[in-house]
Amino acid sequence: MSQSPARASILIVDDTVENLQLLSSMLQDHGYEARPVTNGRDALVAARQHPPELILLDVSMPEMDGYEVCARLKEIPELREIPVIFLTALSSTADKVKAFEAGGADHVTKPFQIDEVLARIRVHVALRRSQLELQASYDRLRRLERLREDLVQMVVHDMRSPLSALMGLLELVQTDSTLGAQAAEDLQYAIQSAAGVNGLANDLLDISRLEEDKLPLDRQPCDLAQIGRDVLVRLGPLDRTRLLDLDAPGPVAVRCDRGLVHRVVENLVGNAVKHTPRGGRIIVSATARPGRVRVAVRDEGPGVPPEARTQIFEKFGTVAARREHQYHSTGLGLTFCKLAVEAHGGTIGVDAGDPTGSVFWFELPA
Repeated sequence: MSQSPARASILIVDDTVENLQLLSSMLQDHGYEARPVTNGRDALVAARQHPPELILLDVSMPEMDGYEVCARLKEIPELREIPVIFLTALSSTADKVKAFEAGGADHVTKPFQIDEVLARIRVHVALRRSQLELQASYDRLRRLERLREDLVQMVVHDMRSPLSALMGLLELVQTDSTLGAQAAEDLQYAIQSAAGVNGLANDLLDISRLEEDKLPLDRQPCDLAQIGRDVLVRLGPLDRTRLLDLDAPGPVAVRCDRGLVHRVVENLVGNAVKHTPRGGRIIVSATARPGRVRVAVRDEGPGVPPEARTQIFEKFGTVAARREHQYHSTGLGLTFCKLAVEAHGGTIGVDAGDPTGSVFWFELPA
């Protein structure tokens, strides 16, 4: 006699007492926990009180037939994944289709063979248990991921205060007129590096807030051309080995969170600077289109392979792209850009440049 591990609970629903007795005896003999009920209403109550691992369900019953019982089970979130095997004398193709449309997992025609019923039960119980194990593993991974993210956020948050103090002290030292040229250059590099670390910290914290819809948007009338101009004025003096240009003949009006969009443009321009060789040109454009506005940053770098153009916007996707030698990038800047743009109801992407390089762009509803 084969035994089922941990006595799987099976709810049997049939208005014929003889069928209930036969099925209950058969299941108990093979190590299952049989729970017989004679009508659909009792089946719904029993399933709610103690969800079974499998339901054997007759179709032809008074008051509520098996199709309706199954449909109602599938409307209950905690019960909808329980497999239902219909046991019925109805054997036409239309009846089988109706059973599956109601949410059934399998169909056995009466009079049934005990070995066939047992075989189908074993398969569906095994599948259900595998499903539950996968869900439990997923839940554990989600808890671990949440713990990891909380830990990272705590570390980053605690790091910001000393980092701000460091940046303030470096800028104070920079005012010393007695510094030599080399010392001043080294100090400027240190300030830029500290600002880069501070930007990474801000991106990481804001990504978590955007993912959880906890970063409110302060939508105000803005001019994207002016935002682009401000970004170039800020970043231009930091690197004079590359030419930064703005292509925006007039204002490009949109309602948006100016601070977030400014950071998006700044991230895209900073990314272009990293990938454009010395002497290269970076062009920021802002244009109005029917129903939307578009900002594009064109660089003269090596370009992004087609297979990496979606991956690099995903969280830690740049790590995988770099490992696979598809695209060299660091940080979470592009992930922040994607989430910030999508929070505005917009889209973001990257296209191949003409003839070389890349064009990173985003569009917002006008």
